[in-house]
Amino acid sequence: MDRKYDIKSEHQYYSGEYSIRTISNDNLEFWMTRLPKSLKNVSIIYLAIPGSHNTMTYTIERRNEVGPDEPAYIRALGRYCSIFSKPVIFNWSVTQKNNVREQLNGGIRYLDLRVATKTRDDNIYFLHGLYGSEVTKPLEDIVRWLNYHTNEVIILDFQHFYNFSDRNHRRLVAIINDIFREKLCPTFSSFDHMSLNWLASKRYQVFVIYRNVYAMNHANLWPSDLWPTPWPNTVFVDQLVDFLNDKLQKRSPDIALISQCLLTPNISYVMKHLCGNLQSDLAPICQKAILGWISQHKSGSNGLNIVISDFISDKNYLFPKTVVQTNLKLLKDL
Repeated sequence: MDRKYDIKSEHQYYSGEYSIRTISNDNLEFWMTRLPKSLKNVSIIYLAIPGSHNTMTYTIERRNEVGPDEPAYIRALGRYCSIFSKPVIFNWSVTQKNNVREQLNGGIRYLDLRVATKTRDDNIYFLHGLYGSEVTKPLEDIVRWLNYHTNEVIILDFQHFYNFSDRNHRRLVAIINDIFREKLCPTFSSFDHMSLNWLASKRYQVFVIYRNVYAMNHANLWPSDLWPTPWPNTVFVDQLVDFLNDKLQKRSPDIALISQCLLTPNISYVMKHLCGNLQSDLAPICQKAILGWISQHKSGSNGLNIVISDFISDKNYLFPKTVVQTNLKLLKDL
């Protein structure tokens, strides 16, 4: 259920009288619900939507097995030299510290998911570097959150599948359908009519992007080509910003765009920072650059759409606040 809030305060917030730093976390929790009416009639791909990179890494632990997303030699280190290697892998694999409900309350509406199986059981797990939790509970946490936030919409992006057979795909899709049921938005060839108001009228609250050919067999699984997510793959801020600008300039107005505002450590970088971690070594310099970059843009047909980052709660959720704020610039064009 929505909470009581001050109508005057909301008007000030949306008319730009509040600075980014004074947007309350309560406003983030219901930011789609509280958008101005005109923005609720804009296509979902023309809104600026904050997302979290590797959303479920808060579920991984140092003692967990090294995942199949890592090269063979890293997996070998995890087996034979785990006391040394697993803490290092952990420090450079965790990209989020907040659980999924806290992320959703903090304005995150796009979730980046990577999944894998293990040889000894039939379960499906989240992972990044190390195995995380089995998928069911976090997905159930999401649907429970949606039940109390009926005008909010979430995009689930199943990015990568490791050690997956057709049987595993069938099992995962069955879990998705069983948990989200009528909340799932079916696929369409165009986003033109897909505004928040239209989605609310249909009671659709969940998009599931399924980046595998298996999606072709299911009406509720969205294919990759409608949601491009170019990866910058760099540890250098200037290269990241150039990459983001290039992809935004080339954006198609007919499909979504995911801007990955993050730095990716390579093996060389990690070896030089064995006692460091992603949050202290790369995230601060990255966030400083991307907050400025986001503030220079607005949403719209040639503007920002989905914007993702690591450690989304840093500085009191300044990243999602900055992304949400860019939507207000679009009001001048409506």
